[in-house]
Amino acid sequence: MVERDYVLRILQEFFESIGKVMRRTSDIEDPDTSHLQERFYEMYRQFFRTDADHFYETDKEIILEDLENEGRSEEDNYAKAQMLSELLYRDALIKKSVQERCDLLDKSLHLLEYLNANTRTFSWERNQRIADIKKMLNEYEI
Repeated sequence: MVERDYVLRILQEFFESIGKVMRRTSDIEDPDTSHLQERFYEMYRQFFRTDADHFYETDKEIILEDLENEGRSEEDNYAKAQMLSELLYRDALIKKSVQERCDLLDKSLHLLEYLNANTRTFSWERNQRIADIKKMLNEYEI
């Protein structure tokens, strides 16, 4: 029970951080993506104790293996996968390079599909995000 409360608290803190970054951006007419990028870099370090470059350069299968091999509970792994998929998704949306954007979207999609296949929790939001990412990737003809 304590572990579950801890995981929920981490998830709450993570999504509050994402929300703060996105709210600040929506208040600005023409947001400077370098500021957003710096905030996302900080979130990679804070929540995953790894530089963003690791996630940019590592294959999606290896990222998932790394999450699974950290010796945490299954529930914690699912929470980390959910958090990372959201961070990769948000990060992808601010990338100017189509290749970088598609790469991060593909990694986010891989984690979301892993969650759909392995968790016992059905999520309309997750299914909608999967559909949105697939649509974006199709638009880029990936």
